[in-house]
Amino acid sequence: MALVGGRIPERMAAIIFAINTAATAGANFLWGFRNIGNLLLTFDGLMALCFLVLAIRYNYLWVALLMGSMSGYFGVHAFYLMTNRPLDETFALMNNLATGVALLSLTIGVWTSRHRKDEWH
Repeated sequence: MALVGGRIPERMAAIIFAINTAATAGANFLWGFRNIGNLLLTFDGLMALCFLVLAIRYNYLWVALLMGSMSGYFGVHAFYLMTNRPLDETFALMNNLATGVALLSLTIGVWTSRHRKDEWH
């Protein structure tokens, strides 16, 4: 939806999110969750950094929400990695919550983009 109906910020955010999702799925497929915590944390950190650049560049509230959700997930992921805690239901809940907020943020971005287009024409 963001790739088709959004402007440049929405498209960039959707591409960043899709690349991170594909990279994470590919790493999990290749190594099956074994000793890839640092790699996944690197992917999440790079994604949060890319969203930070988008938030600074475009200054939209939905991008800040997107960046905040992924940064929060990065913090939870780092906590689990540094404390050597096994991935449990809390981790899964935080992952799903961050992903849901990210997708909701993208949806809000597309909706506001369409709304702005209607105001200008």
